[in-house]
Amino acid sequence: MALIFEKLFSFVSPLHVFLFIDFLLVIAILVVLIVKYCLKLRNAEDEVAAPVEEAVSEPVVEPVVEVVKEEPAPVVKEEPVVEAKPEPVKEEVASEPVDEMVIGDIDDVESAKRIPFKDKILGSAENVQGYYNAIENAFNSYRKINSRVSIKGVSYRLGRQLVAKLTIRGKTLKFHLALDVNKFDQKVFFQKDMSDVKEYVEVPFTVKVRSDRALKNALKLVESLAEAHGIEKKTRFTEVDAIAELKAKD
Repeated sequence: MALIFEKLFSFVSPLHVFLFIDFLLVIAILVVLIVKYCLKLRNAEDEVAAPVEEAVSEPVVEPVVEVVKEEPAPVVKEEPVVEAKPEPVKEEVASEPVDEMVIGDIDDVESAKRIPFKDKILGSAENVQGYYNAIENAFNSYRKINSRVSIKGVSYRLGRQLVAKLTIRGKTLKFHLALDVNKFDQKVFFQKDMSDVKEYVEVPFTVKVRSDRALKNALKLVESLAEAHGIEKKTRFTEVDAIAELKAKD
């Protein structure tokens, strides 16, 4: 090996060595410059990348405050309050109970009030007039019994005491007496208790006279009434035409 180096160095002069060393130095300097240049480029790239990254970073979203513009409330005009005047209250006048209905084609209740009992009897059927005539004569056969014809009917009184009454409802003659309803057979007389009606409190015993049999029972009731009140019969009595007398009255 030593011989080999000696031979090599024998061919290389000192000038060649000096040039070789200079060449190596130049290469080293170039390498250093290249490295420095590369480092400088890298630093420059980092400096450029930093602001770009900052620019690319997510934008900060600021909360949007929505300003609501308040509209002025509508001004409501106050209308003048008109006080309602209370309507005058009409006083209802309690009408007396209408016991009689209209005979014929007149059905209006108000009209029924204006039709007197007299007109109803005179406008009724012949058999109804006969029933009225029989009952009227039955009462006239007793002492101290007074009869009075009114718009509503015929009232029979013993002094001031009301003992019986005749009315017409529809086409039916109704007979009201001052008798105890419970003391008579209901299957025979078919009586009805009308004591709950103010007009018939004194004469609650009520029957309908619409047949000859009903008339016969009505005359028996007149006798029972006279017996209950101690009313005597007249010694002299002549039957009258009650319908003719009714026609003669104003």
